[in-house]
Amino acid sequence: MIIALLAAAVALAALYILYRLVDPLPPRRLIMAAGMAESGYDKFAKQYARILERHDVALEIRNSAGAVENIDLLRDPDSGVQAALTTFGFTQPSDVSTLYSLGGVANSAIFVLYRSAEPSSLFRQFVGKRVSIGVQGSALREVVVQVLKTTEALDASMHLIDNLDYTQALDALVAGEIDVAIVAELDGRPLRALSVPGIRLMSVAQAEAIAKVVPGLKHVVLWRGLIDLSRDIPDSNVDLLASRNRLLVRKTLHPALQYLLLEAMREVHSAPGRFNDLGEFPAEQPHDLPLSPTAAAFYRSGPTFWQRYTAFWLSSLLTRVVFFVIPVLLTLLPFIGFAPRIYSWPYLSRINKLHRSLANLESKLIDGPTETLHIDEYQARLAEIGSAVRSLKVARPFEIDLQRLKIHLRMVQEDVDAAARDAREQDTQRSRS
Repeated sequence: MIIALLAAAVALAALYILYRLVDPLPPRRLIMAAGMAESGYDKFAKQYARILERHDVALEIRNSAGAVENIDLLRDPDSGVQAALTTFGFTQPSDVSTLYSLGGVANSAIFVLYRSAEPSSLFRQFVGKRVSIGVQGSALREVVVQVLKTTEALDASMHLIDNLDYTQALDALVAGEIDVAIVAELDGRPLRALSVPGIRLMSVAQAEAIAKVVPGLKHVVLWRGLIDLSRDIPDSNVDLLASRNRLLVRKTLHPALQYLLLEAMREVHSAPGRFNDLGEFPAEQPHDLPLSPTAAAFYRSGPTFWQRYTAFWLSSLLTRVVFFVIPVLLTLLPFIGFAPRIYSWPYLSRINKLHRSLANLESKLIDGPTETLHIDEYQARLAEIGSAVRSLKVARPFEIDLQRLKIHLRMVQEDVDAAARDAREQDTQRSRS
């Protein structure tokens, strides 16, 4: 019984520990920060939402000023935001303890459109100009300021404008209200602005060097004729800077939802584009934050058998069976093996007790005195044991053990009867002598 109680205690402890460690079934709602309405991030998030809806998961999109505000919302546990589209280069050391990366999703080219009769290829050439650099809270603004500082183009004569969104900046440039509009790629609209007389697209001569110095940037090339081969637009290769975008999640986000987001990322971003090859995204890099274990497994071996051939919720349930039920059963195996002994103990213990009583009586017959007085005591004790044997009821699996006990009883009965005959003969001989 002590062993059984210990086994039960161990099994219950294992159940509790596994229950705490294994994730519950995934929720059906997810909140994602996705920048300004109608921005590139917002359009990505809307595509994710349609994909997650197939699996009965509702994706709520939280709009913000841009990538910087997105990651601020994700850091705040009270915001409710569990995922955010953002740009590489804006994390803090403390983010390592709370955030995971699901990987890169796209390179967004940064177009430097300017009004000038002469071509410009260095940011220093914009000294003294009116430059729109994106809105407060956007990654574009922060990155452009870093670039201007790095290239020593930022001085008191440069008029930085950070209250114009994407469309407003292009309209202001066309209207001549500003000299330079630095905007992120969105559906090719910056390129359409090139049709306006006097507006040029800057080829950044130092793009490769800047990308190595300023975190979060990458050197990309807009190849000659890529916009319009028939009209040869552009008429030369254009060196651009691009932001490296990715999807971050809180570490508490259920792994099954992380997997759904990874599937959505692959469906949305795997197609080729102006600045990426087929299947280049989603990608594991960059690595300033730890890659989610779910994402690491996704990039290493793709979906599991269940994820590939079963519905999302069934896959989650089967995963819980593998990681919860099976370990519990393995933990319970010693207890399960001991269970038959617990079941048989009440029967066998009574049978064995009577066997021992008969064995003790046999020992007394062999080693003890055999006078009539003692034989009477043996017979009385044997009668008690016989009565206990006859009243003993056992389950069918233990009937053979009861039959052995009865055989043992008959053998001892024969020994007692023989001892009684010997005792009577001895008494008769004594009386004659």
